[in-house]
Amino acid sequence: MTKNMRTSPFNSALVSAPAADPDTRRFSALIKLALGRALALLPDRDRLRLGCYYREDLTLAQTGRLLGEHEATVSRQLARSRKVIRAEVERHLRAECGLTDAEIARCFECTIDDPGSLDVGELFSFAGARKDSDPGRSQ
Repeated sequence: MTKNMRTSPFNSALVSAPAADPDTRRFSALIKLALGRALALLPDRDRLRLGCYYREDLTLAQTGRLLGEHEATVSRQLARSRKVIRAEVERHLRAECGLTDAEIARCFECTIDDPGSLDVGELFSFAGARKDSDPGRSQ
């Protein structure tokens, strides 16, 4: 028997794939919407800091230099922003989507297990579109 013909425990024909959670798609969509809304509620500077660190992949020190902050301040502010985002996502899922605490926990689990198409850049684009500028404002 050749090496390629050996039976492997990882052979897809022999191992059945686990059943997909029917709620995964719905939960992922809800998390994505809630995250975009939570980001949109943050002050501009907090969104900029998050974007530098997560979207642009800058270090704490680089982000701090760009924003005129010490890297320890950047770290503390990012931690604070993450807590605010988490609380707002949970609030949105509970109040606006009517999910239970168990369903909210499942939303986070599904997203952690398979982030899928969760695109940070897209979330920041959604958050940036939060303001409707007045066309006559500059006149």
